[in-house]
Amino acid sequence: MIHQKQPTQPQSTAQYWEDVRAQFNLSPDYLHLGASQFIASNPRPVREAIANYRRVLDENPVFNTLDMENDEMQKVRQAAARYLHLDDPDNIALTDSTTMGLGMIYTGLNLQPGQEILTTEHDHYSQHESIRQATARTGATYRKVRMYDRLHHVTQEEMVESIVRAVRPETRVVGITWVHSSTGLKTPVGLIGQALADLNRHRDEADRALLLVDGVHGFGIERDTFPELSCDFFITSGHKWLYGPRGTGLVAATHAAWQTVSPIIPSYTEAMDVIIEKNERPDHMDGKQMTPGGFHSLENRWAFTAAFEFMEQLGRERVCERVHQLNRQCKEGLAAMSHVTLHTPLSDELSSGITSFEVRGYNTDKVIERLKEQKIVATKAPYTHYNYARFTPGIINTEEEIEQALEAVRNLR
Repeated sequence: MIHQKQPTQPQSTAQYWEDVRAQFNLSPDYLHLGASQFIASNPRPVREAIANYRRVLDENPVFNTLDMENDEMQKVRQAAARYLHLDDPDNIALTDSTTMGLGMIYTGLNLQPGQEILTTEHDHYSQHESIRQATARTGATYRKVRMYDRLHHVTQEEMVESIVRAVRPETRVVGITWVHSSTGLKTPVGLIGQALADLNRHRDEADRALLLVDGVHGFGIERDTFPELSCDFFITSGHKWLYGPRGTGLVAATHAAWQTVSPIIPSYTEAMDVIIEKNERPDHMDGKQMTPGGFHSLENRWAFTAAFEFMEQLGRERVCERVHQLNRQCKEGLAAMSHVTLHTPLSDELSSGITSFEVRGYNTDKVIERLKEQKIVATKAPYTHYNYARFTPGIINTEEEIEQALEAVRNLR
Protein backbone atom coordinates (compact mmCIF):
# COMPACT_ATOMS: atom_id res chain seq x y z
CA MET A 1 0.00 0.00 0.00
CA ILE A 2 1.29 3.46 -0.93
CA HIS A 3 1.31 5.84 2.02
CA GLN A 4 0.91 9.52 1.28
CA LYS A 5 2.33 12.08 3.62
CA GLN A 6 0.11 13.93 6.02
CA PRO A 7 -0.37 17.56 4.97
CA THR A 8 2.15 19.82 6.68
CA GLN A 9 2.74 23.55 6.74
CA PRO A 10 2.46 24.41 3.05
CA GLN A 11 4.88 26.16 0.74
CA SER A 12 1.75 27.56 -0.88
CA THR A 13 -1.95 27.50 -0.01
CA ALA A 14 -2.79 25.68 -3.23
CA GLN A 15 -0.21 22.96 -2.56
CA TYR A 16 -1.44 22.55 1.00
CA TRP A 17 -4.99 21.83 -0.12
CA GLU A 18 -3.73 19.53 -2.86
CA ASP A 19 -1.96 17.55 -0.12
CA VAL A 20 -5.21 17.41 1.86
CA ARG A 21 -7.17 16.27 -1.18
CA ALA A 22 -4.61 13.52 -1.77
CA GLN A 23 -5.72 11.92 1.50
CA PHE A 24 -9.05 10.94 -0.12
CA ASN A 25 -9.71 8.12 -2.57
CA LEU A 26 -12.27 10.09 -4.56
CA SER A 27 -12.78 8.99 -8.15
CA PRO A 28 -10.99 11.43 -10.47
CA ASP A 29 -13.70 10.81 -13.06
CA TYR A 30 -16.15 13.04 -11.17
CA LEU A 31 -16.24 16.53 -9.75
CA HIS A 32 -17.51 15.90 -6.21
CA LEU A 33 -19.72 18.77 -5.07
CA GLY A 34 -22.19 16.75 -3.05
CA ALA A 35 -20.21 14.31 -0.90
CA SER A 36 -19.50 16.60 2.09
CA GLN A 37 -23.16 17.37 2.61
CA PHE A 38 -24.53 13.88 1.91
CA ILE A 39 -22.11 11.12 2.96
CA ALA A 40 -18.41 11.77 2.90
CA SER A 41 -15.35 10.02 1.58
CA ASN A 42 -12.87 9.16 4.34
CA PRO A 43 -9.30 10.52 4.43
CA ARG A 44 -6.40 8.09 4.71
CA PRO A 45 -5.99 8.21 8.53
CA VAL A 46 -9.66 7.34 9.00
CA ARG A 47 -9.54 4.53 6.45
CA GLU A 48 -6.45 3.08 8.09
CA ALA A 49 -8.01 3.30 11.57
CA ILE A 50 -11.12 1.46 10.35
CA ALA A 51 -8.98 -1.23 8.68
CA ASN A 52 -6.85 -1.66 11.80
CA TYR A 53 -9.83 -2.06 14.12
CA ARG A 54 -11.49 -4.45 11.68
CA ARG A 55 -8.34 -6.59 11.64
CA VAL A 56 -8.20 -6.64 15.44
CA LEU A 57 -11.87 -7.63 15.70
CA ASP A 58 -11.54 -10.31 13.05
CA GLU A 59 -8.54 -11.84 14.83
CA ASN A 60 -10.32 -12.26 18.15
CA PRO A 61 -13.82 -10.77 18.13
CA VAL A 62 -14.90 -11.86 21.62
CA PHE A 63 -11.87 -11.02 23.73
CA ASN A 64 -10.92 -7.89 21.80
CA THR A 65 -14.44 -6.50 21.94
CA LEU A 66 -14.69 -7.15 25.67
CA ASP A 67 -11.20 -5.77 26.32
CA MET A 68 -11.44 -2.69 24.10
CA GLU A 69 -15.00 -1.45 23.78
CA ASN A 70 -15.33 0.85 26.78
CA ASP A 71 -11.80 2.24 26.45
CA GLU A 72 -12.10 2.95 22.71
CA MET A 73 -15.51 4.56 23.09
CA GLN A 74 -14.13 6.77 25.84
CA LYS A 75 -11.30 7.84 23.52
CA VAL A 76 -13.95 8.93 21.03
CA ARG A 77 -15.75 10.91 23.73
CA GLN A 78 -12.50 12.55 24.77
CA ALA A 79 -11.66 13.50 21.18
CA ALA A 80 -15.16 14.87 20.63
CA ALA A 81 -15.07 16.81 23.90
CA ARG A 82 -11.72 18.32 22.94
CA TYR A 83 -13.04 19.37 19.54
CA LEU A 84 -16.27 20.81 20.97
CA HIS A 85 -14.52 22.38 24.02
CA LEU A 86 -16.75 20.39 26.35
CA ASP A 87 -15.31 19.92 29.84
CA ASP A 88 -16.64 16.45 30.65
CA PRO A 89 -16.39 13.69 27.97
CA ASP A 90 -19.09 11.75 29.82
CA ASN A 91 -21.57 14.39 28.65
CA ILE A 92 -21.28 12.97 25.13
CA ALA A 93 -23.48 10.12 23.87
CA LEU A 94 -22.38 8.16 20.82
CA THR A 95 -24.93 7.38 18.09
CA ASP A 96 -25.03 6.14 14.51
CA SER A 97 -26.39 9.33 12.93
CA THR A 98 -27.99 12.71 13.48
CA THR A 99 -31.41 11.14 12.93
CA MET A 100 -30.75 8.56 15.66
CA GLY A 101 -29.67 11.34 18.01
CA LEU A 102 -32.75 13.44 17.32
CA GLY A 103 -35.04 10.45 17.77
CA MET A 104 -33.53 9.28 21.03
CA ILE A 105 -33.41 12.73 22.64
CA TYR A 106 -36.91 13.85 21.67
CA THR A 107 -38.36 10.45 22.61
CA GLY A 108 -36.36 10.38 25.83
CA LEU A 109 -37.46 13.84 26.98
CA ASN A 110 -39.52 13.78 30.14
CA LEU A 111 -42.32 15.79 28.57
CA GLN A 112 -45.64 16.32 30.31
CA PRO A 113 -49.14 16.97 28.95
CA GLY A 114 -49.57 20.72 28.65
CA GLN A 115 -45.96 21.30 27.63
CA GLU A 116 -44.94 21.97 24.04
CA ILE A 117 -42.01 21.78 21.64
CA LEU A 118 -41.38 24.80 19.46
CA THR A 119 -39.64 24.32 16.13
CA THR A 120 -39.53 26.07 12.75
CA GLU A 121 -41.02 25.44 9.32
CA HIS A 122 -37.50 25.27 7.90
CA ASP A 123 -36.20 22.24 9.77
CA HIS A 124 -35.44 18.80 8.37
CA TYR A 125 -37.86 15.88 8.17
CA SER A 126 -35.90 14.00 10.85
CA GLN A 127 -36.41 16.79 13.38
CA HIS A 128 -40.07 17.29 12.52
CA GLU A 129 -40.86 13.56 12.68
CA SER A 130 -38.97 13.09 15.95
CA ILE A 131 -40.98 15.93 17.47
CA ARG A 132 -44.29 14.64 16.13
CA GLN A 133 -43.68 11.14 17.45
CA ALA A 134 -42.50 12.37 20.87
CA THR A 135 -45.51 14.61 21.42
CA ALA A 136 -47.93 11.93 20.23
CA ARG A 137 -46.60 9.58 22.91
CA THR A 138 -46.55 12.06 25.78
CA GLY A 139 -49.61 14.22 25.23
CA ALA A 140 -47.45 17.30 24.75
CA THR A 141 -47.97 19.51 21.69
CA TYR A 142 -45.75 21.21 19.11
CA ARG A 143 -45.78 24.29 16.91
CA LYS A 144 -43.84 25.31 13.80
CA VAL A 145 -43.02 28.97 13.21
CA ARG A 146 -41.28 30.88 10.43
CA MET A 147 -37.92 32.38 11.33
CA TYR A 148 -37.93 34.87 8.46
CA ASP A 149 -40.26 36.36 5.85
CA ARG A 150 -37.88 36.74 2.92
CA LEU A 151 -34.67 34.74 2.70
CA HIS A 152 -32.87 37.35 0.61
CA HIS A 153 -33.45 39.96 3.32
CA VAL A 154 -33.06 37.80 6.41
CA THR A 155 -30.98 39.04 9.34
CA GLN A 156 -29.71 37.42 12.50
CA GLU A 157 -31.86 39.81 14.51
CA GLU A 158 -35.01 38.73 12.67
CA MET A 159 -34.32 35.05 13.34
CA VAL A 160 -33.63 35.59 17.04
CA GLU A 161 -36.70 37.77 17.47
CA SER A 162 -38.93 35.27 15.65
CA ILE A 163 -37.93 32.46 18.00
CA VAL A 164 -38.06 34.46 21.21
CA ARG A 165 -41.42 36.00 20.33
CA ALA A 166 -42.88 32.53 19.73
CA VAL A 167 -41.84 31.08 23.12
CA ARG A 168 -44.76 30.61 25.50
CA PRO A 169 -44.88 29.68 29.20
CA GLU A 170 -45.59 26.08 28.22
CA THR A 171 -42.65 25.86 25.79
CA ARG A 172 -40.31 23.21 27.17
CA VAL A 173 -38.04 22.66 24.14
CA VAL A 174 -36.97 24.82 21.21
CA GLY A 175 -35.67 22.67 18.34
CA ILE A 176 -33.71 24.41 15.58
CA THR A 177 -31.09 23.67 12.92
CA TRP A 178 -27.67 25.33 12.76
CA VAL A 179 -27.22 25.26 8.98
CA HIS A 180 -30.30 24.48 6.90
CA SER A 181 -29.72 21.75 4.34
CA SER A 182 -32.50 23.24 2.22
CA THR A 183 -31.12 26.74 1.65
CA GLY A 184 -27.72 26.81 3.33
CA LEU A 185 -28.95 29.49 5.75
CA LYS A 186 -26.91 29.60 8.98
CA THR A 187 -28.95 30.20 12.12
CA PRO A 188 -27.44 32.40 14.87
CA VAL A 189 -27.63 29.58 17.41
CA GLY A 190 -25.47 31.30 20.02
CA LEU A 191 -27.60 34.45 20.00
CA ILE A 192 -30.79 32.41 20.26
CA GLY A 193 -29.29 30.45 23.14
CA GLN A 194 -28.39 33.65 24.96
CA ALA A 195 -31.89 35.05 24.42
CA LEU A 196 -33.48 31.88 25.80
CA ALA A 197 -31.14 32.01 28.79
CA ASP A 198 -32.52 35.47 29.56
CA LEU A 199 -36.07 34.10 29.43
CA ASN A 200 -35.14 31.14 31.60
CA ARG A 201 -33.92 33.37 34.43
CA HIS A 202 -37.59 33.94 35.26
CA ARG A 203 -38.56 30.26 35.10
CA ASP A 204 -38.33 27.37 37.52
CA GLU A 205 -35.78 24.69 36.62
CA ALA A 206 -38.52 22.24 35.60
CA ASP A 207 -39.98 24.79 33.17
CA ARG A 208 -36.80 25.98 31.46
CA ALA A 209 -36.98 26.20 27.67
CA LEU A 210 -34.28 23.81 26.48
CA LEU A 211 -32.47 24.55 23.23
CA LEU A 212 -31.93 21.50 21.02
CA VAL A 213 -29.79 21.94 17.90
CA ASP A 214 -29.43 19.81 14.80
CA GLY A 215 -25.83 20.86 14.18
CA VAL A 216 -24.73 18.51 11.43
CA HIS A 217 -24.07 21.04 8.66
CA GLY A 218 -22.05 23.40 10.82
CA PHE A 219 -20.11 20.65 12.60
CA GLY A 220 -16.74 20.28 10.92
CA ILE A 221 -16.91 23.71 9.28
CA GLU A 222 -17.73 26.48 11.72
CA ARG A 223 -15.52 27.80 14.53
CA ASP A 224 -18.20 27.88 17.23
CA THR A 225 -17.64 25.56 20.19
CA PHE A 226 -20.33 23.95 22.31
CA PRO A 227 -20.15 26.64 25.04
CA GLU A 228 -20.33 29.39 22.40
CA LEU A 229 -23.50 27.88 20.91
CA SER A 230 -25.23 28.24 24.31
CA CYS A 231 -27.45 25.23 23.66
CA ASP A 232 -28.57 22.36 25.88
CA PHE A 233 -28.37 19.55 23.31
CA PHE A 234 -26.15 19.49 20.22
CA ILE A 235 -26.82 16.61 17.82
CA THR A 236 -24.71 15.70 14.80
CA SER A 237 -23.18 12.93 12.71
CA GLY A 238 -19.54 12.27 11.89
CA HIS A 239 -19.91 11.18 8.27
CA LYS A 240 -20.51 14.55 6.66
CA TRP A 241 -18.28 17.63 7.06
CA LEU A 242 -16.02 15.92 9.59
CA TYR A 243 -15.25 13.21 6.98
CA GLY A 244 -15.54 10.57 9.66
CA PRO A 245 -16.56 6.90 9.47
CA ARG A 246 -20.00 6.18 8.08
CA GLY A 247 -22.57 5.34 10.71
CA THR A 248 -21.19 7.61 13.43
CA GLY A 249 -22.70 10.49 15.36
CA LEU A 250 -22.99 12.06 18.78
CA VAL A 251 -25.11 14.06 21.18
CA ALA A 252 -23.36 16.63 23.37
CA ALA A 253 -25.32 18.11 26.25
CA THR A 254 -24.89 19.96 29.50
CA HIS A 255 -25.03 18.02 32.74
CA ALA A 256 -28.34 19.71 33.58
CA ALA A 257 -29.83 18.87 30.18
CA TRP A 258 -29.03 15.17 30.58
CA GLN A 259 -31.20 15.12 33.71
CA THR A 260 -34.26 15.93 31.56
CA VAL A 261 -34.12 12.73 29.48
CA SER A 262 -34.33 8.99 30.05
CA PRO A 263 -32.68 6.25 27.96
CA ILE A 264 -34.89 4.59 25.36
CA ILE A 265 -32.34 1.87 24.50
CA PRO A 266 -30.34 0.10 27.24
CA SER A 267 -26.72 1.14 27.41
CA TYR A 268 -23.77 -1.23 27.10
CA THR A 269 -21.40 1.17 28.87
CA GLU A 270 -20.17 0.84 32.44
CA ALA A 271 -23.69 1.71 33.61
CA MET A 272 -24.75 -1.78 32.52
CA ASP A 273 -22.24 -3.37 34.92
CA VAL A 274 -23.55 -1.30 37.83
CA ILE A 275 -27.13 -2.25 37.08
CA ILE A 276 -26.35 -5.95 36.70
CA GLU A 277 -23.98 -6.28 39.66
CA LYS A 278 -25.62 -3.95 42.16
CA ASN A 279 -29.20 -3.96 40.90
CA GLU A 280 -29.25 -0.19 41.05
CA ARG A 281 -28.95 2.65 38.61
CA PRO A 282 -26.55 5.59 38.66
CA ASP A 283 -27.97 8.53 40.55
CA HIS A 284 -27.62 10.93 37.63
CA MET A 285 -27.95 10.76 33.85
CA ASP A 286 -25.09 11.35 31.40
CA GLY A 287 -24.04 10.70 27.81
CA LYS A 288 -22.71 7.24 28.59
CA GLN A 289 -26.09 6.04 29.83
CA MET A 290 -27.81 7.60 26.82
CA THR A 291 -25.48 5.85 24.36
CA PRO A 292 -27.60 3.09 22.78
CA GLY A 293 -26.31 -0.40 23.50
CA GLY A 294 -26.25 -3.42 21.23
CA PHE A 295 -23.54 -4.28 18.74
CA HIS A 296 -22.68 -1.50 16.32
CA SER A 297 -20.11 -1.22 13.55
CA LEU A 298 -17.39 -1.09 16.17
CA GLU A 299 -14.48 -0.55 13.78
CA ASN A 300 -16.24 2.55 12.45
CA ARG A 301 -17.29 3.85 15.82
CA TRP A 302 -13.81 3.48 17.33
CA ALA A 303 -12.19 5.10 14.27
CA PHE A 304 -14.30 8.21 14.91
CA THR A 305 -11.34 9.38 17.01
CA ALA A 306 -9.14 9.47 13.90
CA ALA A 307 -11.55 11.87 12.19
CA PHE A 308 -11.31 14.36 15.04
CA GLU A 309 -7.53 14.08 15.03
CA PHE A 310 -7.38 14.62 11.26
CA MET A 311 -9.52 17.77 11.46
CA GLU A 312 -7.57 19.06 14.46
CA GLN A 313 -4.36 18.67 12.50
CA LEU A 314 -5.82 20.75 9.67
CA GLY A 315 -7.04 23.35 12.17
CA ARG A 316 -10.65 24.48 12.52
CA GLU A 317 -9.77 28.08 11.60
CA ARG A 318 -8.08 26.99 8.38
CA VAL A 319 -10.93 24.62 7.49
CA CYS A 320 -13.58 27.27 8.18
CA GLU A 321 -11.80 29.83 6.03
CA ARG A 322 -11.32 27.36 3.18
CA VAL A 323 -14.93 26.16 3.09
CA HIS A 324 -16.26 29.71 3.22
CA GLN A 325 -13.83 30.82 0.51
CA LEU A 326 -14.99 28.11 -1.90
CA ASN A 327 -18.66 28.67 -1.14
CA ARG A 328 -18.24 32.42 -1.59
CA GLN A 329 -16.76 31.79 -5.02
CA CYS A 330 -19.65 29.47 -5.83
CA LYS A 331 -22.38 31.82 -4.56
CA GLU A 332 -20.98 34.90 -6.27
CA GLY A 333 -20.64 33.02 -9.54
CA LEU A 334 -24.21 31.75 -9.43
CA ALA A 335 -25.60 35.13 -8.35
CA ALA A 336 -24.06 36.74 -11.44
CA MET A 337 -26.03 34.46 -13.80
CA SER A 338 -29.30 35.97 -15.03
CA HIS A 339 -30.93 32.54 -15.49
CA VAL A 340 -30.09 31.35 -11.97
CA THR A 341 -31.81 32.11 -8.68
CA LEU A 342 -29.47 31.79 -5.70
CA HIS A 343 -31.29 30.63 -2.55
CA THR A 344 -28.36 30.94 -0.13
CA PRO A 345 -27.35 34.23 1.53
CA LEU A 346 -24.10 35.64 0.18
CA SER A 347 -22.89 36.67 3.65
CA ASP A 348 -20.55 34.32 5.56
CA GLU A 349 -22.44 35.36 8.68
CA LEU A 350 -25.63 33.84 7.29
CA SER A 351 -24.37 30.78 5.40
CA SER A 352 -21.82 28.00 5.58
CA GLY A 353 -21.02 25.04 3.31
CA ILE A 354 -24.23 24.57 1.30
CA THR A 355 -25.10 26.62 -1.78
CA SER A 356 -28.67 26.17 -3.08
CA PHE A 357 -29.99 27.40 -6.42
CA GLU A 358 -32.55 27.03 -9.20
CA VAL A 359 -32.05 27.31 -12.96
CA ARG A 360 -34.79 28.94 -15.01
CA GLY A 361 -36.41 26.52 -17.43
CA TYR A 362 -35.26 23.39 -15.55
CA ASN A 363 -36.74 21.54 -12.64
CA THR A 364 -34.28 20.44 -9.99
CA ASP A 365 -34.14 16.82 -11.10
CA LYS A 366 -33.22 17.94 -14.61
CA VAL A 367 -30.47 20.22 -13.27
CA ILE A 368 -28.97 17.32 -11.31
CA GLU A 369 -29.23 15.05 -14.35
CA ARG A 370 -27.59 17.54 -16.73
CA LEU A 371 -24.74 18.09 -14.28
CA LYS A 372 -24.32 14.34 -13.82
CA GLU A 373 -23.94 13.99 -17.59
CA GLN A 374 -20.88 16.20 -17.23
CA LYS A 375 -19.57 14.12 -14.32
CA ILE A 376 -20.46 16.79 -11.75
CA VAL A 377 -21.99 15.48 -8.52
CA ALA A 378 -24.66 17.74 -7.03
CA THR A 379 -27.62 16.95 -4.77
CA LYS A 380 -31.12 18.26 -4.27
CA ALA A 381 -32.81 19.37 -1.08
CA PRO A 382 -35.44 16.79 0.07
CA TYR A 383 -38.02 19.38 1.06
CA THR A 384 -41.52 20.08 -0.21
CA HIS A 385 -41.08 23.84 -0.44
CA TYR A 386 -37.29 24.07 -0.84
CA ASN A 387 -36.61 21.58 -3.61
CA TYR A 388 -33.39 23.22 -4.81
CA ALA A 389 -30.18 21.99 -6.40
CA ARG A 390 -27.15 22.15 -4.12
CA PHE A 391 -23.40 22.46 -4.44
CA THR A 392 -21.45 21.78 -1.25
CA PRO A 393 -17.82 22.88 -1.72
CA GLY A 394 -15.54 21.49 0.97
CA ILE A 395 -11.90 20.78 1.71
CA ILE A 396 -11.90 18.08 -0.98
CA ASN A 397 -12.48 20.72 -3.70
CA THR A 398 -10.40 23.30 -5.57
CA GLU A 399 -11.09 26.75 -7.00
CA GLU A 400 -10.72 25.29 -10.50
CA GLU A 401 -13.44 22.74 -9.79
CA ILE A 402 -15.80 25.46 -8.60
CA GLU A 403 -15.23 27.38 -11.82
CA GLN A 404 -15.80 24.22 -13.85
CA ALA A 405 -19.13 23.64 -12.09
CA LEU A 406 -20.13 27.27 -12.58
CA GLU A 407 -19.36 27.02 -16.27
CA ALA A 408 -21.60 23.98 -16.52
CA VAL A 409 -24.47 25.93 -14.93
CA ARG A 410 -23.82 28.89 -17.24
CA ASN A 411 -24.40 26.57 -20.17
CA LEU A 412 -27.82 25.46 -18.87
CA ARG A 413 -29.81 27.91 -20.99
